[in-house]
Amino acid sequence: MYHSVKNQSGNQTEQKMKPTKILAAVFVLLLVVAGVAWNQRLALYDWWRLADYNPPLAIQQLAQETTMTPYATHLFYVYHPLIEGSADFNRDCSVTPQVTVLGCTVSFQGIYLYDVQDPQLNGLEQSTAAYEMLHVGYSRLSDSERTTIDALVLQAYKAALPGDPELGQEEASYLKTEGAGAVANELHSMVGTEVTNLPPALATYYAQYFSNRSAVLAYRNEYEAVFERRQSTVSTDDNELNSWKLEINEDESTLDSEETRLSQESGQLQVLLGEGQDQEYNDEVPGYNAAVADQNALANATKNLIASYNSLVNARNGAAIEVNQLYQTISSQPLSGAQPLTP
Repeated sequence: MYHSVKNQSGNQTEQKMKPTKILAAVFVLLLVVAGVAWNQRLALYDWWRLADYNPPLAIQQLAQETTMTPYATHLFYVYHPLIEGSADFNRDCSVTPQVTVLGCTVSFQGIYLYDVQDPQLNGLEQSTAAYEMLHVGYSRLSDSERTTIDALVLQAYKAALPGDPELGQEEASYLKTEGAGAVANELHSMVGTEVTNLPPALATYYAQYFSNRSAVLAYRNEYEAVFERRQSTVSTDDNELNSWKLEINEDESTLDSEETRLSQESGQLQVLLGEGQDQEYNDEVPGYNAAVADQNALANATKNLIASYNSLVNARNGAAIEVNQLYQTISSQPLSGAQPLTP
């Protein structure tokens, strides 16, 4: 009987232990699954984002034209890039007035590109797409990787800065609008899409994103050349106009002074003639007439210079309007640009 009770008690204890062991096993399994899920969270996120995503043809073309590698294309598509008009773009990128923004990357949401429709600016959307994709690439780096890459990028940026001052202007703009914390991320994209000469380690690093990075650099050079040609025209014309304006002012001052002197000399000649001093009058007339001829020649030259000045002003204003139109084309907000001159 004793053994019978003991066996019954033992069976009851064994039955009570089974659910506890099962719960413990389930808990451990959940911890393992959670750990695996956490370690693979980006892979799971990417899978979820790409499961039903069919990139539009325009987005596929941007990936192809910028020679994005399969890895870079994957990063690009995960963020479902959109090419948007001004209203949607300003909303999605939170664009503020008087700030030119061509693209933005919103973490775990999307890449937004401004729709630049001017065919003269081919290359702008391609360059911007590559730039924004690199933001996603940067977000996937580990802390140790960022430390290494940040140092290499900063070195390449400083080496390129003397020959490309616009890089410094870009950095200053990011400091002003996004703060120092965003600069490393921006430099990562800037150097990857805008700096030609890179140290071997950095060139190898960017090769994981672009099979031919020189194609991306060519797009940047293509659209920047359009601005540079017109801006150079305006700058050259302004310098020429400033020089001509000084010359015109000097000539007009000389003409005014000479007119006063000739008027006085004419009066003196009339006095000689009235007093019957014919010989003295005749002696003074040739010099007076030569001075009048010089005055007329200078007046005609000044008149021609003024005509040339006015013509150049019109040409310069036309170039300035083109520059303003180009800047307006790439801005989703109204901008003020180079002002016209008055002839």
